[in-house]
Amino acid sequence: MSSAVLSPVQLDALLDILVHHETYAEAESFKDPEAIEHYGYPFEACCRNGEASGGQKSASPLLQLLLTRLVLTMPGIRDLSPEFWADKFRNIMRKFGEAELSESYDKGTLGSRKRLVSAASAIHECVTRGLLSGVRLPDDYQLPDLRGKYNLQVASDLARAWDDVVQHLVYGNLIDELFDQFMETSNLEGHSPAVEAAVNHAVIYVATFLHHLFVLSAEGPYLLKLLDSVHTLIPYSAIGQTLRIGNAGTMVNAMVRLFLAKISVGALSNWLGLTQNAADGMNLMQKIISLVLEWDTGDFRKAVDSIERSSERPSKKHLAAINEHLQSSREQHNFIRALSKKGQMSIIIAILESKDPALAESLTAAQHTQCLEYYSAQLAIRDREQITEVLCRQNPDLITSIVRDLVAVFEPMIRTIHKNVDIRKHLVSVQNFLSELIDTSKPKKRELGQGQSGIVPPSVEDYVDLLNRNRQLAYDYLHDFAEGCPELRTTWLEWARNSLRTFEQTPGANSTTCAEGKDANGLDGIKVAAQLQKLFNQVPKDKQSRVKAAIDAHAGYLSALEAMSRTRTQKILDKTGALENSKAGGNMGGPGVYIIRWHHLLDVTTVTPNTPRGPPRKGRDVKGHKALGKTGAVARSDTWNEGVARQDEQGGPEPPDVSIVVDTLGSVFKKHVADLAAKSISGKSQANR
Repeated sequence: MSSAVLSPVQLDALLDILVHHETYAEAESFKDPEAIEHYGYPFEACCRNGEASGGQKSASPLLQLLLTRLVLTMPGIRDLSPEFWADKFRNIMRKFGEAELSESYDKGTLGSRKRLVSAASAIHECVTRGLLSGVRLPDDYQLPDLRGKYNLQVASDLARAWDDVVQHLVYGNLIDELFDQFMETSNLEGHSPAVEAAVNHAVIYVATFLHHLFVLSAEGPYLLKLLDSVHTLIPYSAIGQTLRIGNAGTMVNAMVRLFLAKISVGALSNWLGLTQNAADGMNLMQKIISLVLEWDTGDFRKAVDSIERSSERPSKKHLAAINEHLQSSREQHNFIRALSKKGQMSIIIAILESKDPALAESLTAAQHTQCLEYYSAQLAIRDREQITEVLCRQNPDLITSIVRDLVAVFEPMIRTIHKNVDIRKHLVSVQNFLSELIDTSKPKKRELGQGQSGIVPPSVEDYVDLLNRNRQLAYDYLHDFAEGCPELRTTWLEWARNSLRTFEQTPGANSTTCAEGKDANGLDGIKVAAQLQKLFNQVPKDKQSRVKAAIDAHAGYLSALEAMSRTRTQKILDKTGALENSKAGGNMGGPGVYIIRWHHLLDVTTVTPNTPRGPPRKGRDVKGHKALGKTGAVARSDTWNEGVARQDEQGGPEPPDVSIVVDTLGSVFKKHVADLAAKSISGKSQANR
């Protein structure tokens, strides 16, 4: 029996499954300090001499592909020395791995790091999938008319405009036209109806992301508090005064001194030669980081103290066993975690039984809950102490060195912008936008109708209005930049052109029978459809039908997500700017397939049971809970949390089980992408010689 030929829809679904799994697996791998050692270029030792990979294929090929194709080619970034990546950045990543920051399983909640990393992974997979498959060419190879009719109140027209604009960016001259548009005016939407509609489409998606981050997430008030704390500590006035300095070089040096200079006894004695490698203290940047984290730590210490003072608290032996486990090795932590999962017992019972089975037996249900909260709070304290140690107290100070290197490579651009653009005006714009963002994210008292009022959470429409009020500020900066800095405009335009070319598809690239050859990216055979068909053909015949069934189920799932996303967009368009938006009833769900994929990553996260014995929970069971001791910039009731969660979950299709696809094709797909990334690096290395 011959292998089945997968349709374009099935191939797209297969690529989505494999990229989704591999992207998050790579992100999670960096919990291990050895992960960065297996990343390959540009972090391997041989790269210190400016040479490309010495043959090592990356253990994180999707991340490497994104880095080498889009990030390392960026103006300024491309001028960083090889030592920046192979020594400084690599060692910082290793330090974070060695810090062994806490796991969601142990804490029993989905923390801020978990939510942010999974969100970044969902966005990253969208870009990487585009790098692998390319932007689809129009069937007749004719680009759409950007000056056609697009109804700004119809979701399908906004989506069509977005697709049309992307095709013109990749295959046409739209990027040149947009740069020219900003050179002449700050009215971006004046370019064409399609660009105006595409901007509106993007605004709704960005607003949805902010709404999920600060409102729907149980960690939202906590993240808002961190943002508010940092915003309060940034010395905007001092920065503005520094920007008044006319000489660009003097201004840059003053700004560096403001944020990076260290004034301490250790720094002075090192400078005088009285000591070597004495602790230098912290600069302003590090002081802001450490102060915010210390404020945060104080809240968790209060939670710990509250449990220790409780009249019905666990015994000192129970708490001592937990504290002892906190200080144990990574291997012991992994062992206890595995024991908890295998034995279907909570992490607390696993800790106590490994220490003394009698301790576990003597624990009441109420004390067990307190132990879970105590362990979670202590883990949070340890995390913040470790982050402060890595970012603020390392010797040598790699973070300050990294920032200095970044300032050095961007200094020529900063000089040019400072000479030709009034940066102070745009600094005020950034400050005001952050203030508005923080205010928008807080609940408001609104009229509920029939003479009643109440406190309601922000809706997606509130964030749409925020972005619409402020997007002209971004346009004004881009206009000032394009008009005043022609040389830099040319530099960034060239990078943008080259980056967009990496998303090109050669004619026939979607065909499973296309010929091998060199494509527009300069890589041999990046014909992902043909490669995926080959991978599928290698699946044993008795397994192909089950793999194909899972692919079909996933294709249907993606189609349902697209339809739901379009419906949600239309609901937001119907309410945005309407009179009823000033009242309760704004939309709590926004569009975006990536949003749903992000939540799926959270939903399937394994979490310790909240009872002494029982199977592990899933992230969906605790998504509305935050860790003990986490306070927010705003208080919100349990009723609000539950109501928001219910509205967010309405209408979401359940993802199918595609584990057979990942188990069968995941490793060979990863090897294929690693080969592809290695070819890309090798080609660039030969071109640079």
